[in-house]
Amino acid sequence: KIDEFVTRYNESCKPFTWTATADSILEKIVRLCSRINGTGH
Repeated sequence: KIDEFVTRYNESCKPFTWTATADSILEKIVRLCSRINGTGH
C-alpha cells in the first residue's frame, strides 16, 4: 500500500512552496516559547 501511494503521488507531485516569511515563523516560535516557558513541559 505504501509503495502504491508513493508511486501515485510521484506521478503528479508538486514542490512545496513556502508562503510564510522567515520572520513570521520566528515570531511564532518566540510566542510559543513564551507561552510554554515555565509550565513544566
